[in-house]
Amino acid sequence: MTKDRANLLGYVVAFVILAAAPLFGSYYLHFLLASLIVYALVALSMIVLVGLGGQISIGHAAFWAIGAYGSTLLVTKLGLAFIPAVLAGGLIAAVFGALLAIPALRVQGHYLAIATLGFALFIQQVLFEWESLTGGRQGLFVPRPDIGGYTFENDFEYFYLLLGLFVFFGWIVRNLQRSPTGLALSALKTSPIAAQCAGINRVYHLFAAFIVSAFLAGVSGALYGPLIGHISTETFSLDTSLAFLTMSVIGGLDSVAGAILGALYLTLAPEIFRELKSAQMVVYGLTLVAFMHFLPGGVASIGPRLWQFYTKRRPAN
Repeated sequence: MTKDRANLLGYVVAFVILAAAPLFGSYYLHFLLASLIVYALVALSMIVLVGLGGQISIGHAAFWAIGAYGSTLLVTKLGLAFIPAVLAGGLIAAVFGALLAIPALRVQGHYLAIATLGFALFIQQVLFEWESLTGGRQGLFVPRPDIGGYTFENDFEYFYLLLGLFVFFGWIVRNLQRSPTGLALSALKTSPIAAQCAGINRVYHLFAAFIVSAFLAGVSGALYGPLIGHISTETFSLDTSLAFLTMSVIGGLDSVAGAILGALYLTLAPEIFRELKSAQMVVYGLTLVAFMHFLPGGVASIGPRLWQFYTKRRPAN
């Protein structure tokens, strides 16, 4: 069996397990599984910006919030249908992603991380203060998703809609990784000077990475609101941004499988560490440092490592 076939088989098995899981669980399991898919969409956005583009972001909660508030306001204030509102929320976040890409052209590394942090805090404060539009501290009520007159009344039904959307966007991200744009971003990440000498336009590709990443995060936020039923600024805090970064590093920034594995960690961690309360962020931080030091490729890199070990040990025909 070739490596590509092994990867395809792994994705098929993972899909079957995810699709079958809600059939054997309670309402709470349905909610957790739906949350997992929402987080996995955020992880896809981190794969594009951090994994491919090499741009550190600790402000993705801002794009998540923009998508959530944007789509909710379009549905509740303008009566826009659910799917167009979700896409519009992603597009609004993409516009802000393009704006954030401007300072990224001048700063790198931890300076860029600080810039994304400032952006996230700014967006959260604006959403909090603009009470007439966003509801301020009280937040906004988010109606259940409705498509063509059919309302998804429970998380069981909503999960399968989310799963279908994740498969679609995961396919897009997978193809992006293999596309000329993805290869150019990888080259810029490895050696910006050498890549530019080879004719790769750094400005164009960084803007593309920020726009696509922000769009995916915005779509995730737009899908998160109907799952919870209510959004407020407390949800889109610095802790959320740090949790997103931790999730992505733990799962792996190089593959769609890493998005699922990282989202699984973020979904289960609050349940496992519930008794730690405010100390949960300490655990997230320690886990992040440990993975960056001992397993920088994330959990998803274990499979390829085992495959490499297997092929080396297998006798030649």
